[in-house]
Amino acid sequence: MSRFTRQFGRLPALLLSLLLLVLIIVLAASVPEEWIPVQQWGAVLESAGIPGIVLFLLAGTLATSVGLPRQLMAFTGGLAYGLLPGLALSVCAALMGCHLTVQVSRHLLRARIRRRYPAVIAKLSRLLQHDTFVKILILRLQPLGTNLLTNLCIGFTDVSYRQFLLASGIGYVPQMLVFALLGAGVRVGEEMQGLISGALVLISVFLAVGLYLQHRQRQKSVFTDTND
Repeated sequence: MSRFTRQFGRLPALLLSLLLLVLIIVLAASVPEEWIPVQQWGAVLESAGIPGIVLFLLAGTLATSVGLPRQLMAFTGGLAYGLLPGLALSVCAALMGCHLTVQVSRHLLRARIRRRYPAVIAKLSRLLQHDTFVKILILRLQPLGTNLLTNLCIGFTDVSYRQFLLASGIGYVPQMLVFALLGAGVRVGEEMQGLISGALVLISVFLAVGLYLQHRQRQKSVFTDTND
């Protein structure tokens, strides 16, 4: 790989770092009283038209890339653009944030982490080698997921990036749908939210059990082939 190719590959990560630095400086220079309340963001973004959508996507990308709640983006999206457009835009922002975090991890942290913790990264790669889609989907469906940590760890491995993004996008939808509904003005009671969270946990458990059974079957097949 040429030096130019390596430097070009690091461009998204360096760009994200620069944008985050600018964001931190802007926030540090602001006073809380001048911040726009969340309830007013909908009207501000909606009245801004296309520039408002671009601002929403950029802000959502930066916010979710550093681990801020994607549920807040879904709520704001529902508030500004309605249920389905708000949900679609907020999921896109969350996926772009996910992509940027992985790029930072791969181009700025990966080599150093692999040199320092080779055994841990090898074990993580083996863990995600099979059934990548389902494993990532389980993590994304959790009511209290570790979005930032998951994205950083993915950058240390060579797992299928397409499966990772697809599973993330699907796994983001259920929870973000609830908050987009709230933002759009649809009343979702605490009981309903609890039922949805419980359903997501049950689905995750069901998928985890299926993975475990597949793993046992795979080990059994390997053991049988070895004995033969």
